[in-house]
Amino acid sequence: MIVYLRERRLEKATETRGQGAVDDEHREDAIIRRSGRGLRWHTALYYFAEHIRSLSHGRINHKVLYSYIGTNGHYINHDNPTIRKRTAAVLSRLIHSRRYVEDFRTSYEKNPRAFDEAAQLLCAELCEGAGCDAGEAVDYFRGALWEDVERGLQNEREDGRAELNPDRIANEMHSLFAWCDELPATHGKEQLIVLASSYFHLMTFGYLDERLVLELADETPLVVPNADEGRPCLQENRACLIKYASDEKGAMANWWTLTADRPFVIGRYTDCDVIEVNPYVSRSHCRIVGKDGVWLLEDQGSRHGSRVLRDACVVYDSARDGRQPFELAFGDRIVLAGVAHYWFGALLEGNRTARR
Repeated sequence: MIVYLRERRLEKATETRGQGAVDDEHREDAIIRRSGRGLRWHTALYYFAEHIRSLSHGRINHKVLYSYIGTNGHYINHDNPTIRKRTAAVLSRLIHSRRYVEDFRTSYEKNPRAFDEAAQLLCAELCEGAGCDAGEAVDYFRGALWEDVERGLQNEREDGRAELNPDRIANEMHSLFAWCDELPATHGKEQLIVLASSYFHLMTFGYLDERLVLELADETPLVVPNADEGRPCLQENRACLIKYASDEKGAMANWWTLTADRPFVIGRYTDCDVIEVNPYVSRSHCRIVGKDGVWLLEDQGSRHGSRVLRDACVVYDSARDGRQPFELAFGDRIVLAGVAHYWFGALLEGNRTARR
């Protein structure tokens, strides 16, 4: 019966709108099949919307969620039923494909506070409208919801979103969840708003808001403290790499956690841990390797070289010293091709990332 109706729909489209309409119908069917009703393929937004609908007992469905943040969300409740129907159709296409990313980015470009405002509306509806407990909702956001959103992002990455870096995403979300652990339970609504806004930003851009990332990082002195001083100790086999937007002190742009069990690669290749876009940086420029408590910088034959500065002095220059591994020290500044600036630092116990 379903096949028959679909064939009749295509025949009718041919009669009224020509072959171009048939092609459109085929594209719609492809989206439907890929969305999960044929193959089990779902976007991160679809998973997020489904969990929100479940958490709110159906009060916040896909259309309501889209009205919070979509560029044409206000048409969801339009007086004209035809406009409402068309908007719902657009929403269906967006939520079942990666097209929602472009729509959300447009909203963010028009209003940089779009995600924060949408998060406030969502949390108010969850806590006040649906009667959800803020603390329980926070746990849900950090548990079942995150597992499926992470799966959805992986689906999108396999479908062509090359900018999504699973390691960076996992690192930033881990730090966000650690931040939630440190806040008292009375701050449940505050945590929920931050989490919701972070999910919107993550699904749209593939990373957290850099302003939030700055707040999640702890300040760490160049001299590593010890337990006798009553301060957190250095984590073994883990370190921190911070990128600066420029060579000016404090112009922090992003950070990553390094682990000794795998090399950390910087370059222009899409499979690098840090993807640089400056053409002076080589495709696989350098990597940082940890072994037996020692961290080494290995230049990968870059064209414009790698440098390490320590106490304002150049202690390593690949053009001068060759490609042999160089032992890093906490507090070293790494400069790639003279255009990309990084700071290599310690990571303290308690799942807190260190920064200068």
